[in-house]
Amino acid sequence: MYKHWWVILAAWIVVGCSPQVSNDLPERVAEVTGMERLSTDYLAGVEDLIGSKNELEEAWGLYMRARDLVVKGASVESLPMIERSEILFRSNNNLQGLSRILLLKAHSYWALGAGEEILSTSEETMALRQGDTLAWATAAGNYSTYLIDFGFYGEALEYSDTVLAIFKSRAGKINPSEAYAVRAEALHHVHKNPEEVDSLIQGALALVDSAGVPDIDKQNIYLRALGLEAMNQVELAQCIEFAHARNFWDLEAQARHQFTEYDLLGESRDEAKEAEILANRLALRRVDASQSRFLAFELERGKRERFRFEETAKLRQQTLAIFLSMALILAIGIWVSYRSVLRTKEALLSVQEAELELESYKNKIRPHFLFNQLNNVNGILNQERMEDAQEYLAELGQYLRSLLQDQNGHFVNVGAELHHLQKYVALQQQSSYAHVEFTIDASASSKKALIPSGILQPLVENSFKYAGSTGDQEAWVHITVVEEGPSLRLEVSDSGYGDSLPKGGTGHGLALVKQRIEYHRKQAKKEELWTLQTSFTKAKGTVNITVPLSTDKIA
Repeated sequence: MYKHWWVILAAWIVVGCSPQVSNDLPERVAEVTGMERLSTDYLAGVEDLIGSKNELEEAWGLYMRARDLVVKGASVESLPMIERSEILFRSNNNLQGLSRILLLKAHSYWALGAGEEILSTSEETMALRQGDTLAWATAAGNYSTYLIDFGFYGEALEYSDTVLAIFKSRAGKINPSEAYAVRAEALHHVHKNPEEVDSLIQGALALVDSAGVPDIDKQNIYLRALGLEAMNQVELAQCIEFAHARNFWDLEAQARHQFTEYDLLGESRDEAKEAEILANRLALRRVDASQSRFLAFELERGKRERFRFEETAKLRQQTLAIFLSMALILAIGIWVSYRSVLRTKEALLSVQEAELELESYKNKIRPHFLFNQLNNVNGILNQERMEDAQEYLAELGQYLRSLLQDQNGHFVNVGAELHHLQKYVALQQQSSYAHVEFTIDASASSKKALIPSGILQPLVENSFKYAGSTGDQEAWVHITVVEEGPSLRLEVSDSGYGDSLPKGGTGHGLALVKQRIEYHRKQAKKEELWTLQTSFTKAKGTVNITVPLSTDKIA
């Protein structure tokens, strides 16, 4: 999260040090803004603005069209307009327009499942809106939503407190239904105040049909209510009708999965199940098409960045190659993540549910790893270590190719897993953790045993992130592999979090590892052989995993 504070600081520098410019709306823009949204005159006015030779008028026109697309749920189609509008607002130092387009950009990339750069974009938006309490609260409300989806529940609750207080003080100006739903989910994840969770989500559902709540926000509220299983059968029927009327197939499929009183919709059980299957198929088809277009856009955006940078100095040309590589890695990570989502949903309609569920857990870890590596590259770039960044990207590319080729199976022997980890650790030590000592203690026989592929990398990553960031020059990370009767014990230990906040063990990576262990435990003949235990203190962090000891096949 440190890089996010640098983004906020940079935004303040821009506000404080840039030449003072007028952020008043151009006359023609103000005229179109005052028209009824989506009316004939409004649509014609937006087209005139986009075709204007005035850059600010063009930027506002593109923003308005992109906003209308995002409200309809067409985030992919909005991306080219968002990109062009952001460039124009930045080049003209129009901070009002920039804060609006960045709010839209963060929301679009979030809807498409991009990485943690969503948070930095949202933080820059909040920094630009300092001084306008209501505008800041709107951006902070979105930010708390993104924090939840990345697992930062405590921070989400802190922002939620502030946002809801502002909304209450400005009663009637902003509908708080989505903020209620977000806070309810955050409280649920930290296992606090179940009564408040229920009260908040019911409050959100009570306001969901109020005037001024866009359909895209209603969809988000319903999805969070479904995750909390907070809707009764009548509310589920209303949700299904809402989703079906607006082609929100994923929402309809999830609502139908909890729906049992079919007569409320005038359907038989068979008709309802067929409708659920159809909704799932349409949702999968839409996600697949959207991600294909998103991938194409990201690649084309990389090309456009290359042409812009080629007109600058040699240093920028070198930086361009790095950014193109980062964009490509990001696109690959998004593709892998969404393929995992597709396979998991298909499993609901297939006898291969268990197999696809396991593949989903594995593939979720990979984009999580990719986005963290992008942060490492960004840190090297901030230090202007261009040659180090290029070398790091080359080694990262080789590591990713070997990782994707060698970890397609569900299980791998310990020796191969440790070999991959040593390559990964070399990357970590090259970026920011050269002072962290890494050691392995594993016997020759234990290296032949089978373990779930990729199960150790997120744990080692957490150890480097927290133990290695304390400032202690004697930081260490150690792996122990021990045969214990019918079990194989895998221990990842580190030198602890020191005097920093005890974040170890609460991250997204550890949660995914727990999901995979739980999956194997449910599938196993001897459930007691699959365990995961954690202990995180200032002096030492430890994660212990046990799996059945086998060199042939694990059951």
